[in-house]
Amino acid sequence: MFGLLAIFFVWYGTTWAYRNLYKEPRRQLNEKITRLRQEIDKKGQSVAFMKQHWETNQVLYYRSLPRVPNAVRLQYKEWMSEVLEHCEVENGNVSDDNPTRTNFGGINYRFHVRGVCTLDQLSQLLFEFYYAPFLHRITAMNVIPQESSEKVAISLTIDGLSIPPPVANSPYPPTNQLTLGFFHQRLATHQFEAYRVVAERNLFRAARGGVDEADLTYLTGLPEIDGEREAWFTIRAESSDSDYLPKVIKAKPGEQIAVGSFRATIKEILDESLILDRDGTLWLLELIQNGACLNTAFALPPEAALNDVKE
Repeated sequence: MFGLLAIFFVWYGTTWAYRNLYKEPRRQLNEKITRLRQEIDKKGQSVAFMKQHWETNQVLYYRSLPRVPNAVRLQYKEWMSEVLEHCEVENGNVSDDNPTRTNFGGINYRFHVRGVCTLDQLSQLLFEFYYAPFLHRITAMNVIPQESSEKVAISLTIDGLSIPPPVANSPYPPTNQLTLGFFHQRLATHQFEAYRVVAERNLFRAARGGVDEADLTYLTGLPEIDGEREAWFTIRAESSDSDYLPKVIKAKPGEQIAVGSFRATIKEILDESLILDRDGTLWLLELIQNGACLNTAFALPPEAALNDVKE
């Protein structure tokens, strides 16, 4: 009996020891090895992706904000304040939040901009912002029309990013100053005048109850005065005054028309129509019985020659 009990305890102890001291630890070790290999493969893929991303997007690193938070916050707010002053934004104010760390070791900076300006000044502000070389973007923008005014109150939220260098002690970007002397093409043109037309349109006329003066301006005549043709435009604004006379604008070939959102130069005056030049594109406005509104002018195809239009 004692011999059988001894054999049983030896078998049970050996089985327990094999299962708990060898088999289970080995299984856990194999699982850990598998997880580590998967993580290594995953990290390897991330490194390969980062190398590929770096090769194709080095320009992002050169536009990165510096790595010293206090210097960045101070200098960026100074730069933004100068932009607001340059764009003549009233009551301009720039504030910032505490920077936060990103998952890949970068630093995210957040700034808030407020002020009051016209749509033209807002367009200038956006042009200056996107022309700058910094790695930043506008993540939120609120534009509120001001009552009885052509101005709007603006509120912008701006995020800037600092990217860690791919190589230790890389000289770019500088650790304590904003990027200078580098520009990455992100705008269609370097000339702000190309974007000015955006602000010339009265975008908030529904909110303010106003109208675009170009919608009330009509081509009402193409008379010939002293052997030279003129284009007569009548602005039909509403008025409760019985003696009210509509305003008439007269222009000759080569002269510019600027009414509301409409800007154009008279190219040539024909018998029943008017050819206009708007930023190098020919537009046609035909004379009709009750007058043709300026905003009914339409662009001619690029292949249309001036002589073809005359015919």
